[in-house]
Amino acid sequence: MSAVDVYLADQRAAIPGPSWTRRDLLREAGDHLEDATDAYTAAGYTPTEAEALALRDFGSVDDIAPGFRDTVAIGAARRTAVLLVLVMLPQAFLWDGGIELGASAHSAAPDSGLFHVLDIIIGYVGTAGAIGALVALAVTAIGQRWLRIGRRTARLTAAWSLATAMIVPIIGFTMLTLTGGLTVLLALSALAFMAAPFALVALSAQRTLAAC
Repeated sequence: MSAVDVYLADQRAAIPGPSWTRRDLLREAGDHLEDATDAYTAAGYTPTEAEALALRDFGSVDDIAPGFRDTVAIGAARRTAVLLVLVMLPQAFLWDGGIELGASAHSAAPDSGLFHVLDIIIGYVGTAGAIGALVALAVTAIGQRWLRIGRRTARLTAAWSLATAMIVPIIGFTMLTLTGGLTVLLALSALAFMAAPFALVALSAQRTLAAC
């Protein structure tokens, strides 16, 4: 292995998180080091000397890895925020209007205090989850132009997304059970339109936390 290959392997080991984000970063780093090595070689240095000079200019693993970790974490957080936005936006249409899965299964809202409390809670949680996801998406995307963000922002995004992805399905299934109309059709619909999408959000959030 060349000195550049060893350097890139050390960088890969120093950067946790989703492999697709690390792969893009390391590819860019490798291209930069290759160009720098070629430039030094063209200037008359031996290949070994050219690699050493290119690595010196680029910076050590200890110097560069923290910045790469921030980039990977923010990229993973942005992906999680996008997923949460996409999952949250259709929820009101699926359950309160449009398709009305609950009504299609002949469910009726029970006249109980618990159901009404949960109905209020899920409304607030759903609204807060959607707004938080939109804010996180804006901050981790265009917000980087004006704000100095890093792994702390990624952790907050992941924690918010994970909490939303856990709370909404739990409350939703509890409310469906309380209706007394939890048929096979409704259960399968809830799994397809609520549990499975939120599970993807939770998985993405956990990967983001791993990158932090």
